[in-house]
Amino acid sequence: MKKQIILLLTVVVISLITFTSCEPFIENKITIKNEADGTVWVNLKAQIHEVLPGATLTLNDFDRGKYEFETIYSVPVSVTTATAEGDVAGTMNLIGGTEIYLLFTSAVTVSSTTTTYILYGSMTSSDDLNRQDPFADTDGQ
Repeated sequence: MKKQIILLLTVVVISLITFTSCEPFIENKITIKNEADGTVWVNLKAQIHEVLPGATLTLNDFDRGKYEFETIYSVPVSVTTATAEGDVAGTMNLIGGTEIYLLFTSAVTVSSTTTTYILYGSMTSSDDLNRQDPFADTDGQ
């Protein structure tokens, strides 16, 4: 009887360790906030994500990895030229538990001949830039 209880306890402990491993429960999250005058669309992981002015979009449960993104944006009707600066395109590096915050703002400058719309993108990450992926297999590399 004592051996059966010890065996049962061992199986339970091993099961708990196996099925509650931290990897499946570590989430990556991307938050996109649009404070610009126009709508922005973020092309990320083969999907277009629309973010209206003043809105925030949160994407949960993103797999870890490196993802390229591009930004498409609308401009006000009276604008004659438009530019985009900062983090409007690039790579998002998602390691286990990463939170990415992508903020868009805009400005309009008016001169005697042109009205220019400038979209600014700013991306920050919760990760230390030198942090290694805790789940990457680094043996032999």
